[in-house]
Amino acid sequence: MARSQSPSIQSFFHPSSSPISSTSKGGQSPNRPHETPASELADGFSSTEVNRVLYPTVENWVPERNYEEREIGSLIPGPQAITIVGRIVNFYDQVTPSKMPQAAKGCMKVIVKDNTGALTVRLWYANRHYPLRLGHLVSIWTPHISSGSAGTLSANTAPLLVSMFPERDRTCCFMLQEKSDTYQLCTKPLEYKPPQSLPGLMSLRNYLDGGHEINQAKILVCVKSLGPKKKVTIKRDGNMRELVNALVFDHTADTNLTLWGPLTHSIESWRPSSTVLLLTGPILHSSRQGPSISLNASTFVDVDPDFRDAHWLRRFAQKLTKREHVNLPFPKDAFDLETVLTAQVRPLFTLADVDEFVHAAPQETFTGFLSVILLEVNIALLHMRNMLLCEECCGIPIFANTSEAPCKQCDRHVLLRPNPRILQAVLDETAVLAPGSLIFSPRAWTEFLGRSPEQLASATPEVLRYMERRMKGLRVTFVFGWVGDNASSHTNVVDESTYGEGPHSSKREGADLSGSSGRLCVLSVMA
Repeated sequence: MARSQSPSIQSFFHPSSSPISSTSKGGQSPNRPHETPASELADGFSSTEVNRVLYPTVENWVPERNYEEREIGSLIPGPQAITIVGRIVNFYDQVTPSKMPQAAKGCMKVIVKDNTGALTVRLWYANRHYPLRLGHLVSIWTPHISSGSAGTLSANTAPLLVSMFPERDRTCCFMLQEKSDTYQLCTKPLEYKPPQSLPGLMSLRNYLDGGHEINQAKILVCVKSLGPKKKVTIKRDGNMRELVNALVFDHTADTNLTLWGPLTHSIESWRPSSTVLLLTGPILHSSRQGPSISLNASTFVDVDPDFRDAHWLRRFAQKLTKREHVNLPFPKDAFDLETVLTAQVRPLFTLADVDEFVHAAPQETFTGFLSVILLEVNIALLHMRNMLLCEECCGIPIFANTSEAPCKQCDRHVLLRPNPRILQAVLDETAVLAPGSLIFSPRAWTEFLGRSPEQLASATPEVLRYMERRMKGLRVTFVFGWVGDNASSHTNVVDESTYGEGPHSSKREGADLSGSSGRLCVLSVMA
């Protein structure tokens, strides 16, 4: 019988590797899973604690001195501990690869603007990511302001320069105010002095037709639609870049706005028919698909600026999304025609004068006289289409060549009125009115056509063609009235001219009332 071997002292202990060897193999000991690596025990601090001190987050940043809050327009170059609040109007990324562990990996060139001026911020970064967007409200703490006008460090439109590296310099900080932004700070355009118009503002059509040659031209557009993000290869260097196209428009034209690189993330907060952009100094590109615009390093993009023209364009864009009434009713109790005709003061307006009054006080009611020329009259064609008279019932348009017609929804007989599209174009020396922009009273229709709606419906095609030829080119005087309201109905007026020095400038050669909340009515017609 074999004698059993007694166990050795080593069999009572499990083999274990040293912390150094475990760390070198890239893992922890299976028997001690919560063992801290030796590299983290070298000086008693963990890597998380070390990084918290070396790379402080914006939320944990505490200023070490007193910073004076200043506006950009009052800054002068030199050492000064100041804090600035403004909005991002342009930025782009400059990658600066380096093998040095403490060197910056790149620089974000950011243009920040408030209501008084603009400056350029060179935001250096190593490990931190800044999710910048156009229109973001930012706060900046810096101990020094430089002048970059002598070189190429800053944009020509923002000559003051702030260079900062928050990850290495504890005396500066760059903070995005996303949660606390109520969009009431820094929303006024530069050079805007109410109640005057914004200098240099022009329509999109005039910009495309030659206004782009003007230095720092300004256009005000609204976002119509947003395209998908795409990645394209640049022929110059062979790198892949991201781009996105946004269709923008105003009351005269539309075009594509192309954004490249980090700017593409800005469209995530844009809303079609709501977001308004003020572009200062954009770049025009011509191609087979048509003209388009983009940004360069000195372009300013004000997102939803707070001034009169932007509010008007937003109302205009939102009303385009609503279906119009085919024949707006005349407001019966809004005017007293006899008082207007017998008044001692009977002002004669131009269409541009009416435009100024409407934009200055859209809710006010006023009357006057308009001397206009009937550029285009459309009677015979509407008769051929059986659309000479019209009305709306139960939300359904009714067209016919008779004075009354049944509703297809409720079978009730509805009295029809002359189609407002009979007047295709009305103009004076300052502007052109589009079809259906005027609301005639029953008396005004009878005076204008020389017959009642019943007589118009019973007229022969030969008589209607004669009326049309007779009216074209005729100068008439309208006794008009503007009534302001908050209804969705509105006049649809198309401006055929320029903004001049702004849509409400006295030098303006056109009028556009379609963005205003109210109705342009004709009380009477004088030959």
